Amino acid sequence: MDRMKLVDKKMGNFLFLLCWCVYFASYIGRLNYSSVMSSMIEEGLLSFSQAGSISMVYFFAYGIGQISNGILGDRLKPQNMIFFGLLCSGFSNLLMGSVGAFPAMAVLWGVNGYMQSMIWPPIIRIFAEKYTEEGKRKCSVDIVSSMAAGTLASYLLSACAMKWISWQAAFFLAAGIMIVIALGWSVGYGVVERSLKAEGAEDSLQNHFPDNQTFSKQISLPALVLGSGLVGILLPVMIHGVLKDGITQWVPTYIYDCFDVTSSFSVLVTMVLPFINLTGAYMAKYAGRKHPDEEIRTSIIFFGSALASLVLLLIFGKYQVFLAVILFAVITASMMAVNTLYVNMIPLHFEKQGRVAAVSGMLNSVAYLGSALSTFTIGIMVEKAGWMVTMSGWAGITAVALGICVVMKKRKFN
Repeated sequence: MDRMKLVDKKMGNFLFLLCWCVYFASYIGRLNYSSVMSSMIEEGLLSFSQAGSISMVYFFAYGIGQISNGILGDRLKPQNMIFFGLLCSGFSNLLMGSVGAFPAMAVLWGVNGYMQSMIWPPIIRIFAEKYTEEGKRKCSVDIVSSMAAGTLASYLLSACAMKWISWQAAFFLAAGIMIVIALGWSVGYGVVERSLKAEGAEDSLQNHFPDNQTFSKQISLPALVLGSGLVGILLPVMIHGVLKDGITQWVPTYIYDCFDVTSSFSVLVTMVLPFINLTGAYMAKYAGRKHPDEEIRTSIIFFGSALASLVLLLIFGKYQVFLAVILFAVITASMMAVNTLYVNMIPLHFEKQGRVAAVSGMLNSVAYLGSALSTFTIGIMVEKAGWMVTMSGWAGITAVALGICVVMKKRKFN
């Protein structure tokens, strides 16, 4: 049997559902902290700087883990990495709700970030090795819906916990969900393996690399990044991380500061954006179908639309709140499209080199480095120079990313 057709339609849908639930659960256990952060500050448990530091620790731990676990994801059984990562992330959440001191929280949330970094690279590897060419691209796009659903679920769960129980309950409930889904993943993946054995297929993903000798012949990740041309898109990847996560995080603050609206309205915008961003993922899927293997050329469209929206925001956004919200939605949806093209689709081209997980982890790590830097620098820029200067900076770096993509538009990774 061709190893690209390891699962039939029914088992493929079941396997995708398992991956979807895992990534959905991971979002519940990563966004709950930001949801309850205000309560911890209000109680005097954390200062503003301490609360921000904990977020920074998570981002850096997640980004570093994406590289190391991306490399391991091409060597170890991905099903085991996913189970271990989600289970340990669940226990990190459990402990997070049990401690009451800043140093312990910073360490635990850093551990949570590293454990969660074990989830994404193996999922992309599973898509690359268990599905047909069309199937793996479809899964790589459809999995984005788990991010939106997990974001909304985390906000709602945390809000209900704070209203009726306590902020600690937000971590306890997230932990319970993650641990249950981790156990469900282990059982469910066993069903997939038994089905493949019954059909005479490979008994696990590890069989794609039958021995250690295969791994010893793999091209090193630095050599692959330099030789393939991936090094050329690292800056656009980082910039898209700044725009995708940084802008999303600061949209409510911008709207609350610049318009006469309630804080609840600004939070409502935050809850709506993840679902609007889904349109970006499916636009990337459509563009990828029309122009296969041309991810960089396609990304020009989305960096261009983000730049145009930022310019319009600078000129007209301050006059009307709904226009500002629409323009922010276009920007973040465009960056979700870039994320889908770069972090989800480009790594699929490196299956023959056995480097799908490593490339995905590396690109995701660079994107989250941009996210981490943005959470720190945007606040400083707004405080020191105001929103107009800050948004001008966003437009400037977007123009840089667009220029690089135009120069590299003929580069393919197939």
